[in-house]
Amino acid sequence: MTDSEKLDLLLVKVTGLDEKVTDLDEKVTGLDEKVTDLDEKVTGLDEKVTGLDQKVMGLDKDMLDVKVDLRRLRRDADFIIDEVERVHGILDKHKEDKTVHTA
Repeated sequence: MTDSEKLDLLLVKVTGLDEKVTDLDEKVTGLDEKVTDLDEKVTGLDEKVTGLDQKVMGLDKDMLDVKVDLRRLRRDADFIIDEVERVHGILDKHKEDKTVHTA
């Protein structure tokens, strides 16, 4: 093989390597863009999860408030029923007492 042929062969191989490096560089650039996109999406998901966490905490507080209100309503309902029964007893006694008035 002559020196000229050797140089031509080296030139072909170097050119091939250069093309492969260029292809790899393009692929790495594409991967970098994809990773950047994924990072943005993960950041967006993280923000959404944080927002959902805050909403869930608000709902938890609301549920506690509803439970307190429900207990209060039950207590008030029991009080009202007791009072109605007391007044009903008074009215029954009054109705049975014929000496009170004769309207």
